[in-house]
Amino acid sequence: MNDASTMLRRAASRGAAAEAIEPGQAIFVDSPPLDAHKMLERLSLQRSYRIYDAHAALGLVDELQFLMARAVEPNVFFEPRFLVPAMPRLDERAVRLLVARDEGADRSRLRFFMPFTVERPSLRTGPILRAWSHPFGPVGTLPLDGDDPLRTARDLLLSLRDQRDLPRTLVLPDLRLDGPLTAVLRKAVAAEGLSIAVCDRRTRAALRPGQPLPARQRRERDRLLRRLALFGPVRFEEAREPDAVREGLEEFLALEASGWKGRRRTALAQDRYRAAFAREAVNGLAERGQARVFTLWVGEDAAASLVVLESGGEAAAWKTAYDERFAAAGPGAIVLSLAAERLMADPAIRLADSCAVPDHAAANRLWRSRTEVGTLVIGLEPGRERATSDCAQALTDLRRRLHRRHRWLGRLRRTLRLG
Repeated sequence: MNDASTMLRRAASRGAAAEAIEPGQAIFVDSPPLDAHKMLERLSLQRSYRIYDAHAALGLVDELQFLMARAVEPNVFFEPRFLVPAMPRLDERAVRLLVARDEGADRSRLRFFMPFTVERPSLRTGPILRAWSHPFGPVGTLPLDGDDPLRTARDLLLSLRDQRDLPRTLVLPDLRLDGPLTAVLRKAVAAEGLSIAVCDRRTRAALRPGQPLPARQRRERDRLLRRLALFGPVRFEEAREPDAVREGLEEFLALEASGWKGRRRTALAQDRYRAAFAREAVNGLAERGQARVFTLWVGEDAAASLVVLESGGEAAAWKTAYDERFAAAGPGAIVLSLAAERLMADPAIRLADSCAVPDHAAANRLWRSRTEVGTLVIGLEPGRERATSDCAQALTDLRRRLHRRHRWLGRLRRTLRLG
């Protein structure tokens, strides 16, 4: 039994908890069951790496907000007003927080933040250290300080390598493969002589300034608007003030529950934990001017709704829903088109991510740019090329199995409904 294991057991016997952490300590948590802390410190020029229980995020809100403002790449899904409500309500796994900070006698500065889980994707591969991801946060870009990010990334890889009780493979899902964070990580991996693989590559519809909606698409939208106007007077609203966003979100939740997601019992409003998360996250972001709700009205009825979240000049089309009574007039496509024009007219927005699946017909047609997303798999020791490749393949196989299962369940639901 090594010294670290001995320390872990002694800490567990004393009932050690995250609240007992003192400033300057570097905390690592053992692999599952992850029910106690052990003390292991690595300092590089007064840089420390610590691992906390997930609830410690409540005490990091201000620091994380400051880090997000300095990050090499923005991501609204790691804004504390989104992340903190999400963690306790969306996942039953043991999520932990990896934190890197620079500390001196009179200051402490957060440099990197990563929620993670320890998983085993396949019986033929070992355990992995996986950055936390979930269906409600389709961008996995992690907050890395833009001040000397390469040094921080290299120190991170060395720290994880030296911690023998953690898995030897790091998995970072849903990164923008053409983004600054991926570029920094690739350089850090190369500098340390480690192996890297990419899996789950896909493209998503996006918007960038200087890409107006083509005339053909505008004519098609005008045709759909005329068809929609047969049901009643049509108007388009954009909610940006906190009270207006709150009202718009409630309209969205009701609209989503009235459609096919309601029939499948997957609408946000039908799960009290997910509904509470959505309200706290969206309304919290709205208080900082980081949320909008676009609503297309027919008379007094909401025909379609789109919730957009923002951070650092990037917008994410988070959730959309439409009233199926107006389906023939394409209200979902109309709201995507009108929202696209509003977003591109805002000089503060330099990228809008549709967050849509790769084969989303309306998003691909109306949002003309593309962004590439994928999963990075990094071997944390030199000479692990084969293990890294095997892990990437196992993750690809797992995703395919889940996709086939999802399609099979969809066909089963349709069959039962028709029967």
